[in-house]
Amino acid sequence: METSFFGKAQDTDVFIHTFGNDKITLSVTDYGARVVSLRYKNTECVCGFSDLSGYIKDTEYHGSTVGRYANRISDGKFSLGGESYTLALNEKGVEHLHGGNTGYSDRVWEVAEKTSDGIKYRLFSPDGEEGYPGNLEIFVRFKVEDSSLVIDYEATTDKDTVINLTNHSYFNVGGVGCENCREQTLMINADSYAEVDEKLIPTGKLVQCAGTPFDFRTGKKIGKDIGAMDRQLEIAGGYDHCFVFNGKSPMASISSEKSGITMEIYTTEPGIQVYTGNFMTEDNPFFAKYPQRTNEAVALECNKLPDSPNQPGFPCCILRPGERYTQHTVYKFI
Repeated sequence: METSFFGKAQDTDVFIHTFGNDKITLSVTDYGARVVSLRYKNTECVCGFSDLSGYIKDTEYHGSTVGRYANRISDGKFSLGGESYTLALNEKGVEHLHGGNTGYSDRVWEVAEKTSDGIKYRLFSPDGEEGYPGNLEIFVRFKVEDSSLVIDYEATTDKDTVINLTNHSYFNVGGVGCENCREQTLMINADSYAEVDEKLIPTGKLVQCAGTPFDFRTGKKIGKDIGAMDRQLEIAGGYDHCFVFNGKSPMASISSEKSGITMEIYTTEPGIQVYTGNFMTEDNPFFAKYPQRTNEAVALECNKLPDSPNQPGFPCCILRPGERYTQHTVYKFI
């Protein structure tokens, strides 16, 4: 493993760590426990920035570990154990998104362990941070196995809380700056997705994918139906929806004819948020000066469903004292 100084954030030295094998090379940074670079067959498959300042200015969560609750919570409010909690409203002042004003994506994580093939980060999230209950201790481990990136999450709490962790890398298996994600074939083993309202908050209804632009079960190019006359696509400006896995494996995959690369996704989570970079702008260019263009890449976030604390019909997102939150997610390159 190679470790080098990446800059300073919050008066703390931040480092970048690079490791891998003859198939895959991964770079991660302490700032936000973020994936900076993921190269397979010498092809850069994630969007990122060449220096720390790009990540500090970033508003799109590039490569970050997101929490305490990934995605949106309606009105920034939920009830748990008879108590009501109010969270930071960091999305347009009306919704809570990806953990709040200072989510885990903007914290400097502690290196708990380094090995030749991986790194393990630790973060302590105090009771009341961004409005969440409970002192939470989190570990995230990034490891390279053969041609796969493996991410393992663990967390414990001393008080009932809600939790939903994910990685927010933007993938472009055709090669960053070579083609946009519209040209790539996405497959999702999901029979339904979570319908959203005008504020991108789930209505609580799971809609069948069959016969809609959201049917990716047999695989199709992302751009095939992204401009279809569909109210859900109009609301989000493209895809920004959580698909519910149907139990088949792999859970999802994305491939590029141009590069010949396929990435398969395996996870213990019930769903995947697919966000096609609908609001990327050129204000903060990637490394090598590639611009952030609309649909440049796609975020494939394995997690629980959005707004689960307010949706009793969705899978449980509650973590209690004495329990351990775990998640195992694999991105396998072929």
